[in-house]
Amino acid sequence: MSLFTANTVFKSSLLSSTLAALLLMTGCDKTPETVDDTTSNTSETVVSEAAPSETDAQDELIMTTITLDTVDSLLFAPIINSGAFSEEQVSCLRSRDKNLGKAEVDRFYKSQFTDAELKELNDFYTSDVGKKMLAFGNEQLRVMNGEEMATPMAEPTPEEMAEIQTFMESPLGVKYMEINNAEGEGSAMEVLNGPIEAEFERCNVDLGGPNSTQQ
Repeated sequence: MSLFTANTVFKSSLLSSTLAALLLMTGCDKTPETVDDTTSNTSETVVSEAAPSETDAQDELIMTTITLDTVDSLLFAPIINSGAFSEEQVSCLRSRDKNLGKAEVDRFYKSQFTDAELKELNDFYTSDVGKKMLAFGNEQLRVMNGEEMATPMAEPTPEEMAEIQTFMESPLGVKYMEINNAEGEGSAMEVLNGPIEAEFERCNVDLGGPNSTQQ
């Protein structure tokens, strides 16, 4: 069974496909901080940088970064913070490779987009407005996951929202959102099922019940 079902904490739509609507509905004022995937006294917060630098982006696919950040925020962090699993299981999940699934997702996006389209996506998401879009989206995912923001991010300006809307409604933006919304065989989520299922098996984690293990 696919991990990405209604029975898991992972939402079917990835960050980029929900962000335009979120931008129009929410937001206050704060510059986002980068927080490592570490243990705090109350909960684990998984928030990575909004986007790599332009230099890093030459060798990195921003879409992969978005996808893996979303998996961390909406799948692994809630499981780790749920209190439903043993200390050993939680420790194992925390020790996971943070690039889990990266190679598979990179291959997926390279099979779906041309080199020119990949460059255009990277250029947008490494722009100032693209970075703000990702940072705001990461914050909204945390809010959707039950986390309270002491000082939420600033609402995007009308100019920024217009730029984001233009991208989202462009042929490439529409294609990107359609691909990210796809489910089942051949989708980005299906590509990630294998690596994530293997990680749960490694940590003896079974999402079917608390403190259960896979045999």
